[in-house]
Amino acid sequence: MGLDGIFLNKLTCELQILKTGRISKINQLSETDLLFVIRANRENYNLIVSISNEYSRVHLSNKEYISPPTPIGLTMFLRKHIEGYLIENIYTNELDRVLVLDITGINEIGDFEAKKIIIEIMGRHSNFIITKNNVILEALRHQGVFDAKRTMLPNAIYQFPSLDNKYNPLELSLDEIERIFLEKNISSSKDITSSFQGISPLLANQVFKGKVFYHKFYELIHKDISATIFTNNNKTDFYYFNDNFDNAKTYNSLNEVLDVFYYDLANQERIKQKTNDLLLSINRNISRLKLKLEKLNTELDEAKNSDIYRIYGELLLANIYNQKENSSSITVLNYYENNDITIPLDPKYNLIANSKIYFKKYQKSKTAVIHLNEQINKTNDEIEYLTLIHSQVLNANLNDIIEIQEELEKEKYITLKQKKGKTLKPKILTYATDDNTIIMVGKNNIQNELITHKLSLPNEMWFHVKDGPGSHVVVKKTDNLTENDIRIAANIAAIYSLQKESSSVAVNYTLIRYIKKIPGKRNCFVTISHEKTIFIDPCEFDITKIKVKK
Repeated sequence: MGLDGIFLNKLTCELQILKTGRISKINQLSETDLLFVIRANRENYNLIVSISNEYSRVHLSNKEYISPPTPIGLTMFLRKHIEGYLIENIYTNELDRVLVLDITGINEIGDFEAKKIIIEIMGRHSNFIITKNNVILEALRHQGVFDAKRTMLPNAIYQFPSLDNKYNPLELSLDEIERIFLEKNISSSKDITSSFQGISPLLANQVFKGKVFYHKFYELIHKDISATIFTNNNKTDFYYFNDNFDNAKTYNSLNEVLDVFYYDLANQERIKQKTNDLLLSINRNISRLKLKLEKLNTELDEAKNSDIYRIYGELLLANIYNQKENSSSITVLNYYENNDITIPLDPKYNLIANSKIYFKKYQKSKTAVIHLNEQINKTNDEIEYLTLIHSQVLNANLNDIIEIQEELEKEKYITLKQKKGKTLKPKILTYATDDNTIIMVGKNNIQNELITHKLSLPNEMWFHVKDGPGSHVVVKKTDNLTENDIRIAANIAAIYSLQKESSSVAVNYTLIRYIKKIPGKRNCFVTISHEKTIFIDPCEFDITKIKVKK
């Protein structure tokens, strides 16, 4: 990735806008990501800090982030120790990937104090550290001694990472850089990265595209900022300049580049972290229920054969005078089928007592059939419900996942580790077509019930894939829908279902007035009538052209 020391140094120039700003709000988005709201120059700025192994970074963001309903991890510590503090200075440790914020404020006992926020952006060694008088107060990632000197634990002395006596190229003149190139006989990108601070292989490789290597190197490190996302070796990347990169797109600032580049990647990573355990739990429950169903069906088959117990009982009563003493069986004529039949006996009892035992087994089996059928129906309903939840998780964003977790906890399928905080208001995905037709999409059962049974009018149109789990889609229009309205809504219903990879997906649509809840079943299951069916080829690209209403 392009976030090397020299990129961070140039990014720091953009972050100077935060100087004199106040840290007004702190949220921890995940185990590795923090969001700071900083009030500076009469504006609020969102500063994202991530120490993720894959996506470590720091930048200002204009994107929307979903904070957990209850504080996690270090949130309360950070709010106590640095919320309300002023940012006095922002700088990097030479050209290393270490950003430092000097902050000052009044502590809880009313004393003025100075602290440092240190953000180390170093892949799997990334960290977020709070220090006071060079002593670590807390770190987001606790680490023992991972090199000769550095320990990331509370009360340890903080030391910057070693720079291995590398040169800071921004402090060197062209002549000095020429001398170093000649003295070290620099002829490869590895030679450059091992000799100079803050230089990534991406920048080093560009040096050897010039005729005079040291001159090209000097030119690149002093190049005007042209924040760019591009393709390099079939991989998307970014950097602070555009040196004839393939498929390059230029942005207004380095902050914007990082915001655009990482937002979807980081969101997907956070969703993956949230959904992995959830999907595992759902699949485990489905497997358990399928085994239970198999066992119930076996028991039902056995119970359905209970007529043989009645026949045994009747035949024993018809032959009460034929039992031999201590006999474990008796062979009699089966007058139902006109053949001989051998009936097992309990030798402790006579034929009348044995017949009563068989009649009792017969009555018990008849009762079992009713009970087993109820259990089978209930188990099938649970499998259907969890299959629906599984499909919803695959199409969910972070807010949807939180709602699904709350629903599964309420249904006692999972137990959330964190205490329940304030319940979030469901955020319905809403599209607005070119003619301003509003289309609402329910991405979980809470949202489905809300838009179908509470937010919609009887004459509005409802869409859902036929014979499969998927989202409820409602077109907020009481007039007759155009063919374009129907095709757009059907496409959305197909995309937000398990059939989104299929072709010619059948989508049912009918008026809200014809949607009815099923008595005895969860509210996410409904019956419909007066429906019509349209066949649609799902196309996500068509959906991206529709405006999302906020």
